[in-house]
Amino acid sequence: MGLVKRLNSGVLLGVVMLWGCSAPVDIGAASGAGKKFHDEFNQQNYDKMYQEADPKFRSAVQSDAWSKLMTRVHDKLGNVTDATRTGFNVNYNVGGSTVTITYATKFQLGEGQEEFVWLKSNDELRLLHYNVRSSALDESHVQ
Repeated sequence: MGLVKRLNSGVLLGVVMLWGCSAPVDIGAASGAGKKFHDEFNQQNYDKMYQEADPKFRSAVQSDAWSKLMTRVHDKLGNVTDATRTGFNVNYNVGGSTVTITYATKFQLGEGQEEFVWLKSNDELRLLHYNVRSSALDESHVQ
């Protein structure tokens, strides 16, 4: 019985070590995906961004709503000029892992905070969730 417990503990430790080693790789890949997103945003390739997103994203967000949102963000804020990562989280699951990255983002016409959630499946990252906040997008003060 003691041998089985030691083997199970060893296997668990090995799995944890593997996950710990892959987190920096996944964060790097998600950062690269964020840069690609910003490049596509700056080129106003919203349809391409949408088509490359995860199917779960596309089932929750209609293509025309995505294009309207991205057009509004671009009209109000302009191109992304710089993005500084402010946080990250990696969550490993059997059905696919998620990597969340947050940025303090500078645009031509203002600043904002962005959150990306990328779904990793079969060594591929696809956009699962995107959120941007900026006072330039807040219309609560508009009459």
